[in-house]
Amino acid sequence: MPTYRAIICWPRIVVSILVIASFAEPAAAQQVRWLTDYNLARKEAAERGRPMLLDFGTDGCMWCKKQDLSTLRDGMVASLLNDKFVALRVDADREPALTQTLRITQFPTIVLAAPDGKILGVLEGYQEASSLAERLQKVAVAYAPPEWMVRDYQEAAKAIVESDYTRAIALLKGITKDGKDRPQQVKARQVLHDLEQQATSRLTRAKILHDRGHSAEAADALAELLKTFAGTQAAADGATFLSSIAARPELTEQQRSRRARELLALAKDDYRTQQYHGCLERCEILTSGYADLAEGAEAKQLAAEIKDNPELLTRACDSLNHRVGTLYLTLAETWMKKGRPQEAQRCLERVVQSAGGTVAAQLAELKLSQLRGETTYQTDYKKAP
Repeated sequence: MPTYRAIICWPRIVVSILVIASFAEPAAAQQVRWLTDYNLARKEAAERGRPMLLDFGTDGCMWCKKQDLSTLRDGMVASLLNDKFVALRVDADREPALTQTLRITQFPTIVLAAPDGKILGVLEGYQEASSLAERLQKVAVAYAPPEWMVRDYQEAAKAIVESDYTRAIALLKGITKDGKDRPQQVKARQVLHDLEQQATSRLTRAKILHDRGHSAEAADALAELLKTFAGTQAAADGATFLSSIAARPELTEQQRSRRARELLALAKDDYRTQQYHGCLERCEILTSGYADLAEGAEAKQLAAEIKDNPELLTRACDSLNHRVGTLYLTLAETWMKKGRPQEAQRCLERVVQSAGGTVAAQLAELKLSQLRGETTYQTDYKKAP
C-alpha cells in the first residue's frame, strides 16, 4: 500500500478509485472504543497508567476514512487499543486548538503519547495495520506493568487507608526495586516519599522532646515511630537515637547542641537551594527551642534576611501556596468520591484563587472545567522539533 507522501502526486481520479475500492470493511474488523473528549482521555490515561493514541483526521480526508475502515478496525490493532491504550479520535476541523498545539498539518496523523503526556511518536499519513500493530505492541510492552505490580500497588493503597504503613512500605519497596519508571513505580516512589516525610516529622518531634528534657516522652514517640513506620530511613535513625537515649542519658546537653548545629546546617542548605519556606520552618524551630544557643541567634538572623526581602518572602509564600493547593486538590478528590461535587468545586476554586500560577492551580482549573462541562486544552504535549 503506497504511503500518504507517495500518493499525493497521483492524479486525483486514480486516488479516488483506489480509495473507493478499498473501503470494504475486512471480515475480522473490530470496533475501537474511541473517546472524543480530550480532557477525559487525558484523565483516564493518567489514572490507569495507559499510553494514548490520538487519531487526527477530517471529514473530507479520503485516506483518513480508509485508515479508519481498514487499519483501525484490524483485529490486532483494535485489540491493542482497547486493552492497552486510551484511544482518542480528534476531528481537526472541530478541534483546531488541540491540532495547532501539536502542530498537526497532514491527515491522517497518529500521535502516540505516554500516560504523562510525553510524545512517543508521530505517524503521518496512512498506516498499514501490520506496521501500526507492531508499533503499538512495543509501546504497550514498555508501559504495561506486571500483574503482580498492579496487585501489590492496590494492596499498598488499601494498607495505607487502614493505617498499616509498615505493610504498605514493604509492598511499595518491592514495586520500585528494579529501578524502572512504569506508572505504578512512579506513583509508588511518590507514596514512599510521602510516608518517609511523615516518619521524618515524627522523628524530629521526638528529638525536640528529648532536647527539651522530656526523655520519657521522646522514647515513647520513638517507639511508636519504629512500630508505625518500620522500613523507612527515619525509623532506622530513630532506632539508633532511641538506643543512645537509653544508653547515655548524661549526653542530653551535648545532643541538644549537636541537634541545633544539624538544624542550622539544614536551614542554610535550604537557603542556598532557594527553599525559603523550609528554611523559615527550621529557623522557627531553632529560635523557639534553642534560643539560648548561638545557633538559635544565627537562625533568627537568617530568618530576618528572608522576611526583610520581598522577593525571597514571595518565593516562600509561593511554596506554601503550592503545598496548600495540593492539599485542597486531595480534599476535592475526597469530596468527589463521596458524591459531593459542590464541596469539591469550592476546594478547587480556592486552589485557583490562592495558588495562582502553580501546577496545583492549573490542575484545579482543568478539574473545574470538567465539573462545569467545559472544554479546555491545558496540555503539556510537545511535538519534538
